[in-house]
Amino acid sequence: MPTTEFTKAPPEYVTVSLQDYGVIRLSGPQTETFLQGQLTCDLRELSQDNWLFSAHCDNKGKAMSTLFVCRYADSVLLITALPALRETLAQLQKFGVFSKVEISDASDQLHCYGVFGTAAPAHLADFVQQPLNSEGDRPVTQTDDGVVLKLGTQPDQYLYVTSNDDFPTNAEASSWHALEIERGRATLLSGTILEYVPQMLNVQALHGISFNKGCYIGQETIARMKYLGKQKRALYRLRGQGNAVTPGTTVEQQLGDNWRRAGTVINAVNRAEQQLDVLAVLPHDISEDTQLRIKGDDASLLEIYPLPYNLDES
Repeated sequence: MPTTEFTKAPPEYVTVSLQDYGVIRLSGPQTETFLQGQLTCDLRELSQDNWLFSAHCDNKGKAMSTLFVCRYADSVLLITALPALRETLAQLQKFGVFSKVEISDASDQLHCYGVFGTAAPAHLADFVQQPLNSEGDRPVTQTDDGVVLKLGTQPDQYLYVTSNDDFPTNAEASSWHALEIERGRATLLSGTILEYVPQMLNVQALHGISFNKGCYIGQETIARMKYLGKQKRALYRLRGQGNAVTPGTTVEQQLGDNWRRAGTVINAVNRAEQQLDVLAVLPHDISEDTQLRIKGDDASLLEIYPLPYNLDES
């Protein structure tokens, strides 16, 4: 596991198998209309050449998943971690019976791989035997066997979704998850599903919420939080020392000589022994110099690190 931040010391290229990710595939004449009423993003902005970030919520506005959304052939793909995928799939199938849409778990047919680093574009282009699309903010390349989503720069980062199940890898999936933490992009797992309104996960800062597209499941709560200023929590990136932790673990803050509950771990990776990287939901107005620790790990000590986006402008 690399011990330095990928955005400060980008490797030549890292390739990982994302066996903890899955893919939902939707097709049919009412696919876009159906998803427009389900997801927080605006499906009218989706083309063959770009991807969208989104959340999928219940009727109370609580997120069951955060998703990468893209087109593939005549279908729309939703890509997320498997625990969240199961929740999203169940709700889509529940409401999908009222629309002309086919919904399936395509995780056995379409495999997810992560590729990033300074040489990632050339390495991946050689493998898929075609140039990668680099136009726009969120480019997608349609290949003979899948799609390639460019998820970020510095380092270049790609999500390769393919029917090919033997793409060569050279690292563990934890390397990818550490980079996603640097990106400030939350992935919901068991212990954090259906606990947070999308703004508490910074989905709006990642342009994953449309506030003018009309009604969708959970829209009333999400709109109320934006327009009535009721957001009291947000996603923060933390770094420091600590043992491995699981999603849902409590984060504590120091108040004088005491420690009090501050928030909850969403994602966490140990880059090296006792070196912990975390995304956590904390009070929106928490001071950047607040000392934090993991509940039950008194020797842990975490500090707030910058996110690659500005919450005040979202």
